[in-house]
Amino acid sequence: MLVFDPDRRITVDEALNHPYLVSLHEINEEPTCPSPFYFDFEQSSLSEDDIKENIWTESLNFNPEEKI
Repeated sequence: MLVFDPDRRITVDEALNHPYLVSLHEINEEPTCPSPFYFDFEQSSLSEDDIKENIWTESLNFNPEEKI
């Protein structure tokens, strides 16, 4: 379910029907969203190294003692 490449990820419906999550899925209690979500950041042209650097930089906000 947790795949870096969005084109290789399973769909929401597939995830909700996965044996690991099926006990947590109650069709009559599904929330709805009033507006669509846009994940434009997934269309970014960042390289894998750029993404790793961004994650590292962001993590320093939560762990400042790790700064080099």
